[in-house]
This record gives sequence, structure tokens and C-alpha cells, in this order.
Amino acid sequence: MAGSGLLRCTFLVLLIAGHSVWASAPADDVDEKDVVVLTTKNFETELAKEKFALVEFYAPWCGHCKNLKPAYAAAATEVKKQGLPAILAKVDATEEGDLANQFDVKGYPTLKWFVNGKEASDFGGGRTKDDIVRWIAKKTGPATSDVTAVDAAEKLSEKPGATVLAYLSELSGADFESYTELAASKDDTEFFTTTSKDVAAKLGLTATGSVAVIRNYEGFDPETVTSAGDSTFEGAKGSFGERAAAFLLAQRLPAYMEFSQANANAIFGSGVDKHVIVAGPEEAFAPGKELDTLLRAASAKTRGQVVLVIAKLGTETAKPILDFFGLDAAASTAQVVGFDSKSNKKFKFPGEGEVTADALAAFAVALNDGSAQALLKSAPVPEEPTEDGVTVVVGSTVDSIVKSEDHDVLLEVYAPWCGHCKSLAPIYEKLAKRFASVDSVVIAKMDGTANEHPDIDAKVLGEVGVGGALKCDASRNGIPEVRPGKEGMAVSCSATGRSLVWMARGSGAARRDHPSKSPR
Repeated sequence: MAGSGLLRCTFLVLLIAGHSVWASAPADDVDEKDVVVLTTKNFETELAKEKFALVEFYAPWCGHCKNLKPAYAAAATEVKKQGLPAILAKVDATEEGDLANQFDVKGYPTLKWFVNGKEASDFGGGRTKDDIVRWIAKKTGPATSDVTAVDAAEKLSEKPGATVLAYLSELSGADFESYTELAASKDDTEFFTTTSKDVAAKLGLTATGSVAVIRNYEGFDPETVTSAGDSTFEGAKGSFGERAAAFLLAQRLPAYMEFSQANANAIFGSGVDKHVIVAGPEEAFAPGKELDTLLRAASAKTRGQVVLVIAKLGTETAKPILDFFGLDAAASTAQVVGFDSKSNKKFKFPGEGEVTADALAAFAVALNDGSAQALLKSAPVPEEPTEDGVTVVVGSTVDSIVKSEDHDVLLEVYAPWCGHCKSLAPIYEKLAKRFASVDSVVIAKMDGTANEHPDIDAKVLGEVGVGGALKCDASRNGIPEVRPGKEGMAVSCSATGRSLVWMARGSGAARRDHPSKSPR
């Protein structure tokens, strides 16, 4: 639902939850010879062997842990091969509960970075082998490296993702210092310098005080863009490092990116919060085909304003996009929607006309100036208004039923896949029957995965908020919170996978959700 994100990169979390989107790797087929197994007994001694350690807290039954396993094992081997002063380790949090509690593990997998045996930070990189190795290399080495040979410059295009090189007159002074500060702040990007005219020329740089961004992403040929004549770089105010940061923000990604687990860190960590999502037939995104050509043209007009994200109809990775935005899986033409990953709001693409590069550029402007129209999902109005005595609400009937002046409403916002919702169902139906003769109270439910309304900020992914006289079940280590609400007392807890919202006549919900405290 709108506003239903919980933490950073919330869009990704919301889309993945409840979907078996990513094919799970066979657990027994992964060679983990270089991953150190930690327990309460050996935790301190193993971490003392290297200055740095990345530790995964996992649960054997966790699907996302299983999906991470091959990349994590491969990264451990690569880190060892490169001689980086770090180990990759893992803790079975279901067996080592004391360690999980000590480091405040709330979900799986949780990755934490340790320096000299002490927790330093949460892992902030992506979940591919290359992402993990790049992040560790940045954490364990200098912020920048100097390139002195042309052949070394040529190899920069082999590095995955975005790589940055600055052509400087000297490796000291204000420009170098501000550039180094930028490099130190970006864990997911490698930064280089050069004072060599030949190295600079190899990357298309002709004047000192300039920058090149080398992009290497799957599905695109490696490409290098330079700051020469670039309005973003030359028009930015501040230090050399600040101007380089503005240029990187606009140029770090390819023309567009397919939504996938592998690309998630690049998309959500790009620094650009607004996204334009284009869903279309898979063949239309092939090089030189209709949507590929369209998006490349649009990218030239929208860089730095939005991230262009695609969903190929018929693929597994497109399913969560289609569900979240309510798009048609059988459509033969492009479908366009907008998303703000900071506010977790969705937006309609204006009009029913042809999708053009100019139209996408105009949509990007609307997303950034606040004029884009909100997109809210609604299932069709049911033929039968009740189900087992419970009134069925959809997005389009919230105003007429839930916000009615004629009665008070207890609304359950649920997810069909949620086990706790299923457990609640018979109890909720009994409640509805108890109140069947009370005209002033309506017991209702709404599928939160298929319906939205701007006045109902209910989270269906792992939380519950209950108003009125009802209590919430905090038996699974949930932390209940009682506080004053606009309609009396509100109680919220983090123990289940549903939301119950008390709506007094014609009012908004007297509740506020908070992130889950208990791992699931």
C-alpha cells in the first residue's frame, strides 16, 4: 500500500515479500570452503585472525539466505584469491541465539561488518559476488588508486558496474582532497586517479580537472562518458569532488535497467529516488528493437532525474512489478508507471497516447516537480458485499464504506499469503457475526496486495495496528505500544502479518505502524 515501506530500499523489500521470485539455489551444491562457520565458542578467536570480517546471520529455512549462498561463497573465494585482509563468515542465528541477540539481528539474512573483532556497520552493498567483493575492497583499501599505465586504464572497462577516474594535475591539493572525500563516501563504486596524459587520453580526457565514468553492465557494451562539455558537471557548484558527484549521479547507470535482484543495489543505491518503470513484451527490449530504442532516446533526456527501469512480460522478475503496480501481464504494448522510492508512492503515466521519449521525459519532470498523479490499485467491486459475514472492501469502495458517516468500521488489511491472516480469519468471522445486528458497526476486510487508498496507511507485511477495544497478539516477541490516538487509544505491535484499522465515522485511521521487531 502507499507508504508501506519499512526501511531503506523499501520498494525492493515490498516487491520480494510474499513472492517466490528468485530461483533458490540448491543448498547442497554450493562450495563454501572459504566461508568461516562461527559459533559462540569460536566467534572472537576467528574474527581476531583478520582485521576485517563480513558476517552473515542466517536461518537454514530462509529462502533469501539460500539465494545469497552461492554469491556469498564465491565472494569469499574471490576475497581470498585477491589477498584482501578480510574473511567472510556465517552464523546460524537459529542455533546461536545469543550471538543474534547480541548484534540485534531482526531478520534474515543480516550482514554485518566487523573491524578488529568489533561491529563497525551494517553491510551496505549489493547481493552479487561482484557487489560484495567491490564493497569489501573499498572498506579494506584506500579510497582511490592511481593509474599510471595505459594497459591498466584499458582494464577499467572490465570492472562491473560504474568506475570513476579523475584526471588531475597532481595528487594533492583541493581537487584531490575533495575527490578522495567523494570516493570514501561511496562503498559501491571504485575510484581512480591519474596524472598521466596518455592514460587520460585513452579514456577520452584531454584537460586536467575532468572526470570519466566507465560503465559495464550486463546487456550493454562497456562505455565511457567524460565530463568535457557536460552541463551537469560544468554547471554544478562547489568543489571538484562535488561536481564529480553530480556527474556520477547522472552517468553511473546505463540507459535503463531491468528490475531484478542482481540490479537492485544499482537501482536503489543510485541516489536517484524517482523511477519510471516500463513494462512490455520481452522481445521489444532486444537491442535495436522498439522499446530499447525508445528508452535509449529517453535516457538522454532524463539522466539524473529518474532511473529508467524495465519489466519484461513473461519473465519471473516481472511478476512482482506487475502485482505491485497492477499492470496487465498479457499487454502487447508498453505500460508505464512512476515510483518514488523515498516516499513509496506510485504514479500514473498521463494520457492513453503513444509512449514516446518526449512523453517519458515530461513524466520525469512531473515526478520531480510533484505534479504527477498518484496511482492507487483497486480490485473490482465484488458481486457479493460480504464474505462469511465480513464486509469486503476494495480500493474504490473505501470512501463509501470505510469513511461513511453512518457507521464505525473495523477494517482488516490482509495479504492472501499471510499465515497469521489465515489464522485470524475464523475469529474475525465470529466477530462479524457478533456485530451483525449492530447497525452502527461494520466488520470489514480488504486485500492489501490488490487495493490501496491514500487515507489508509496500513502495512500488511509483518505488522499489526489495532484500535478501539481490541488487543494485539505480541506472543511472537512483538513489542506492543499503547498511545493516545485521534479516536481514543491505539495499540500497535509487530508480531503478525496483518493490519487492523479502527475507523470512527468519517475519520482517518487512529493508528500508526512501526517496523517489525521480530525476525520471520
